[in-house]
Amino acid sequence: MQYWEILENIKEKKFCPFCQEKHEHMIYENEYMYIIPARAPYVEDHLLIIPKRHVVLLQELTHPELISLHELVDIWTNKLHTHHEAVNLLLRDGLAEKKCQKSINHLHFHLIPDCPIWETTGKNEPNREFLDEQTYINITQIIKQTYN
Repeated sequence: MQYWEILENIKEKKFCPFCQEKHEHMIYENEYMYIIPARAPYVEDHLLIIPKRHVVLLQELTHPELISLHELVDIWTNKLHTHHEAVNLLLRDGLAEKKCQKSINHLHFHLIPDCPIWETTGKNEPNREFLDEQTYINITQIIKQTYN
């Protein structure tokens, strides 16, 4: 299924997929955040760090949540650096609308290895692939085995 089709379904049903994420998709979690592989990855090993609590803006995070986020960024950039030269951290906050090209109304952070984001990701490509459930579970297991 294509990414744009998934986004249309989310908008129609008005639900937050990050608030309903399945535990088996999570690579890692702590009290305030969890990490999953990107469902429509720009590159291999593209990860998302997501607050467990539904928030839209960075400024809504509590101090403990910010500390938790910092710890996860530190841990997982180091893990990704064992297989990748560089890691980009991309903050996605605010409401989703065409102007900002954000797709989910839930604060989240991308860890994107070895990728100049706007040049080669295909982020703006409307036919970006959205991974099916089995492929996604397989990638989750591979990342867990590789980095844990």
